[in-house]
Order: sequence, then C-alpha cells, then structure tokens
Amino acid sequence: MDAGILRVAAGVVWLLLGAMVVPTLGAEGEDGAEDLVADRVATVNGEPISARLFQRRLVRGRSLAYRHFRERYGAEESADFWTTSHEGVTPLGWLKQVTLGECVRIKIEQIAAREQGVVTDISYPAFLSTLERENERRRRALEAGEPIYGPKQYREDEYFTYVFTNMVIHSKRRLRDTKLHASEETLRSYYESVKERLYQRGDRVRIQAITIPFGGDDSDTPSRAEAEEKIHEALRKLEEGGRFEDLAREYGPDGDLYERVLDDESARFDERIRPALRGEAMKLAVGETSPVFQEHRAFYIIKCVERESLGYMPFEDIEHNVRNRYVDERYDGLVDDLVSEAEVEVNEPVLEALRVR
Repeated sequence: MDAGILRVAAGVVWLLLGAMVVPTLGAEGEDGAEDLVADRVATVNGEPISARLFQRRLVRGRSLAYRHFRERYGAEESADFWTTSHEGVTPLGWLKQVTLGECVRIKIEQIAAREQGVVTDISYPAFLSTLERENERRRRALEAGEPIYGPKQYREDEYFTYVFTNMVIHSKRRLRDTKLHASEETLRSYYESVKERLYQRGDRVRIQAITIPFGGDDSDTPSRAEAEEKIHEALRKLEEGGRFEDLAREYGPDGDLYERVLDDESARFDERIRPALRGEAMKLAVGETSPVFQEHRAFYIIKCVERESLGYMPFEDIEHNVRNRYVDERYDGLVDDLVSEAEVEVNEPVLEALRVR
C-alpha cells in the first residue's frame, strides 16, 4: 500500500483523522485555490473528492467548530484556537472529520445520480467548467439586454448548492419510480406510522381575553405605562379569585367580551396577524390562563374555555405529500447505507496540508 494513502471503510475514517497534526492556519481568500482543483483529498469508491471542494466546505464550517468547542470546552477564538487540543482533539482535526463526512456523502449522492442517468460527469473540474459557461451566458445576456433569473454572476459555492440540490431532486424523481416505488398500501401504512407526528390538524381552541390597548391617537386610549399598570391590576384581581369573564368585560374596550376561536382554518391569518396570541392560546389546557403578554399595541391575558382535537389530515387529501415524504426518508436511508458501505481512501499528505483560509 502507498504510504501516502490510507484505505479504510467509511465508517471509521473519522476516528483515524482525530489524531492528525495539522499545520497553522492560512489567510482567508481565493489565493492558491486553483492548484487544489486537480488534487484529491480522498476517493469514494474510486471517485475523487476534490481538495478544492473540501477546502471550501472546510471554510464554510468554521462557525460550526467555533460553536462546538465553545459550548463543550469553553474555548474562545485565539491565534492557537485551531491547534489547541481538547481531550485529544483539535478544532481543526474535528472540523476535518466533519467535512470529510459531508464530502463523502456528497460524492455518494453524485455517484447515485450518475447511476440514475441524471448526470454524466461528477468531477469538480467539470462542475467548474459548467459554472464558467453559466456565468459567461449570463454576462452575454445582460450585455444584450436580455432578462436573466437569479444573480448576475453565480459564486462558486452558491452555484454548487444550486446544481447539487437540483441533481438530488431529479434523482429522487427517478428513484420514486424504481427502487423507491411505493404502492398505495405501502403509503397508507407509512401515513399511519407518521400521522401523529406529521399530519395532525391540531386543535380548535376557544379563548376569552382581557385586553388593554395603548398608545393610539384617541385621547381616551391609555399610554403604554398606564395600560401595563391596568393589565397587572386585572391579573391581581384574577389571582384574588375574580371571574375571568367579568374582568374581561370590565377592562375590555366598551365593556365587550373579547372571544376568539382559533383552529387550522384560521392558522394562516393568526400566524400573520396575531402570532403571539395564537402561540399562547395553543399552550393552554381548558381553564388555564396565560401570563401577561404584549402583541402590537395591546396587553393581553387569555383563558382557554374550550379545546377540541381536529384529528388528522385525510390521506386522500395529502397523498402527494405523503409520497414525497416517504421518498425523502427512504432516499436518506439509502444514502446512509451507501455511505456506510463505501470504500474511502484518504490522501493524508493532501488532507494535512489543507488549512482553514
């Protein structure tokens, strides 16, 4: 075996990387990126992971490493942050493990897409050529006064995400009719297994509210401070045994009782116009009252007076959504299996030379 190449199963790559000694950090930027295009940091089932792709994903993951080591070890950013060991692992070594896992999965999905006939060339140089042609097409279109959709020029990472996302979408569509095909019986069984988590219609909740507006143009409308004092006065009366309905009339505008019904039909309006009120209402059991909260120019205390489960969305109404979710889950499972079975060769000298720019 070549001393510069480490051949391992995909599942244990990460353990071996943890002990690597990594050079000091380079400066952020594009300088030197071109010489990474032909280098491979690893291969997956014989297909190369470009060092340039790996480098760019590594840089994108910096905030993840900062957060992980700050939350777990209290590490702060410093000149030696990346090379300081914590329980035998450096932030840069950890980030390289994470990035390698990400890149192995990307390559597995690309290989699967090629097998489905979605793409023909999955190399990074081929991607860069496509990016160059697309940006040239956009430049010429703009010069000719023709409309274009999206940015004037794609950035490398932005275009990779766009191309990769569309590749996965088309792969799923093809797999939906082959390996991931599901009969109606299978879909109904899947629906039953996930409906509690995914397809509840929620509850219909009827509430009453003590509400005190403030700060309007009307001279009779109290100031914010006055309204806040009144709502806490109402809260004290509630705590002393006052009837909610009586207090709602006493403090409500014009002595009216504020009452609302919130359900799945009102959800879109509620979430756009009264999200705080809906959020508080959905937390309450029958008979419970909320704490004081503010929404827009009013203070509220609300009480749940009725609650009814609306059951589940009917399978017949959401069959298309159920099929898509089924395919998404099965696709992720298929990729997980392919990743666990993949043969990964890590090019240690190239990997060690890569730096967070």
